[in-house]
Amino acid sequence: MERACFPLDEEVAHRDETYVCDASAAATPEISDEMAAKIAQLSDPNHSVAAYAAQYLFERAHTSNARSADNKDRIGSSGAILPICRLMESGQEAARFQACSALSELAFCHEANCRVIISTPGCLEAIVTLLQPDHGTSQCDAALIVNNCAAFCTDTCASIVHYPGMLAALQALATGSSSSAKNVAVGALNSLTRCPSAGVRLAMLSAGVVEDTLSAVLAEEGEGDHYDARIARAAMGVANLQGADEEATLGGCPRFASAIATICKIMRYAIEERSWAGIFFAPYSVCLPLHNLSGCEEHRRSLVQHGMVELLCDLLLQWKPAHQADQTLLLALAVARRLLLEPDCDDQRDRTARCGLVAAVQRTAEGARGEAPEAVADAGAIVSDLRERHQAVWMCQSARLGGQSAMYALDEHVMDLVVAFARV
Repeated sequence: MERACFPLDEEVAHRDETYVCDASAAATPEISDEMAAKIAQLSDPNHSVAAYAAQYLFERAHTSNARSADNKDRIGSSGAILPICRLMESGQEAARFQACSALSELAFCHEANCRVIISTPGCLEAIVTLLQPDHGTSQCDAALIVNNCAAFCTDTCASIVHYPGMLAALQALATGSSSSAKNVAVGALNSLTRCPSAGVRLAMLSAGVVEDTLSAVLAEEGEGDHYDARIARAAMGVANLQGADEEATLGGCPRFASAIATICKIMRYAIEERSWAGIFFAPYSVCLPLHNLSGCEEHRRSLVQHGMVELLCDLLLQWKPAHQADQTLLLALAVARRLLLEPDCDDQRDRTARCGLVAAVQRTAEGARGEAPEAVADAGAIVSDLRERHQAVWMCQSARLGGQSAMYALDEHVMDLVVAFARV
């Protein structure tokens, strides 16, 4: 059976099921006799039989299956992951493919399964082996396992990046393989860059992920949505690793400027929960690099020109509990604070006023949709800071309170400018 080689790094498919990720069920659903029989067949010495069993489990775990979430719980807790991992070592290409497909699907939006997969003895070694050039047909499938585990469980990232040969194999795949394999490898690297661990970040930087790999990807010629998506993912990976680093030369990467426009385009699709280039991007995966990029005035201006203010407003207004939604909200509010309290130019002020960004922040401050307390507090602080500006402006115009202020003597034209800058 065929399957797209690049569905997920930050991506979320079949949103109604996968946005409620990795729920910790009160009790693991019982395994049917049929499923138990297939799990037993995973250890069959006939790898054709084992491959068919892995395919069966893949189909039950796939997000198109109405019972996908329960099935992932069942399979993950049954001990099936160990024999599936061993099947990656099979001499049969079909068996390796089915094993990789099953593992990547079990990892998709299921944090517990991700942990089991990466901690299974021999799994990482098998993945590194399959990423090598002499396993060309399996490279894409193996990279997708890394991609999904890194995307949906950041706790696995340290084990992945520190495993001997893993980063080097992904880097080689990202720059010197088929187009579809490149897409998955770049996606996997991008997913790894989102890990908050300083150790993971240092390991990736030391391995030359930015200078030798992602920069090389950004220098590639090409066209089409899949190419644009790969370039955007590379740019997001660079932003995640270097975006908050004032010494980083982000803008020096080839095609980085054009990638910024694509990143904003992807954010629109993410907010609307629509796929682009065969990928469903989750808002968090786009909001993180946007947050990092917005810390640089040059990139912030470019992002604003490509609609970042309007996107942030829509993101805040349409927020709902989902996978990594709390982290997404905190990032969005941090960018909103920069735009509202420290605008760089009239264009930013005008855009925030036209799209109603303040109202969107106020809605978040109400905390009526299940927002995390930290997000409610951050939004409330932004609103409070804006109100304090208003108070300072009006107090200086009071004959009693502001009569001694130099601002009291300003003419109406100058005060109009002050009021505009204070967002009164």
